[in-house]
Amino acid sequence: MSLPQWRIPLLVTMYLLAVASLFLQPYTYLAIFLVIWSALLPYYLAWRKCLPVSVLAALPLGLIHTFYWQDSDAWLLAALFWTFNFFAMMMSNVAINEKLAREKSDELNRQLTSTQQLVRQAGQQDERLRIARNIHDVLGHHLTALTINLQVASLKAKGAGQDEVKAHVDQCHSLAKLLLSDVREAVSEIRENAALDWQQAVSALFIGLPRPRLQLSIADNVKVEDVRTADILLRCVQESLTNTIKHSQSAQLYVSLSKHKNSYLLTLQDEQSVTEKTMKQGNGLTGMAERVAQSGGVMKYGFNSQGFLIDILLPEHS
Repeated sequence: MSLPQWRIPLLVTMYLLAVASLFLQPYTYLAIFLVIWSALLPYYLAWRKCLPVSVLAALPLGLIHTFYWQDSDAWLLAALFWTFNFFAMMMSNVAINEKLAREKSDELNRQLTSTQQLVRQAGQQDERLRIARNIHDVLGHHLTALTINLQVASLKAKGAGQDEVKAHVDQCHSLAKLLLSDVREAVSEIRENAALDWQQAVSALFIGLPRPRLQLSIADNVKVEDVRTADILLRCVQESLTNTIKHSQSAQLYVSLSKHKNSYLLTLQDEQSVTEKTMKQGNGLTGMAERVAQSGGVMKYGFNSQGFLIDILLPEHS
């Protein structure tokens, strides 16, 4: 995540104040301010840069106590306090790594939960469609045959002059036609309800996150039935969420899914500060664009008055 511009000057100011305090009294315990300052370094610099910076930062302690306070043991004390500085930096680095590992674990857990929900829904969808096909192929076929046979029986009864029998056959014929219509309607309803609950899978990505909060909007005419399409849309939301967490302080992530002709239109909008417009396409955006392009879609992104906006147009696959 990018650091606010004022934090580096503040770190430099803290260091200068810590060094200035060494001129106040000839007591080496004032170097504790340098230890505290060193503990902050890993939050600003990579670990490989912290070590040389900490050595340079410890030099004023030896110089000031040698030439200003005329302390013969100044360099020994400076070396001793540098070990404290190193220990403080090491503890901060461990804390940072633990925090990153915990965040990565939480992220993977959310992704796994979301994927599991999508896979479970896909299994339920396949089962519903299998049942619908069986009803249509078996029961529908038998009812169609029954209707035809009843129609033939009605014609024969009419030809034989058996009006009473014909009336009963016609009644059975009407009931068979009505039952066939009900079966077809039931099969259509099962197929219509076989759409995936994409909203539930997206919501799982945001479970336990302090920020950003999900603002989800799905148009009434949108039903995601294809598992592959649902997965691509879900991965795009996931990558946008990761970018928002890492590169902005946005408190909201607006996710909108609608239909445009025969394509899905996915809009991802955060509240990134307009002062942070300098951005290059990283691996996350590149991977998202490649995933969309492989499915015949188009992705556009950039800053607007609200923040960072991603528009994805993905063809509907049957």
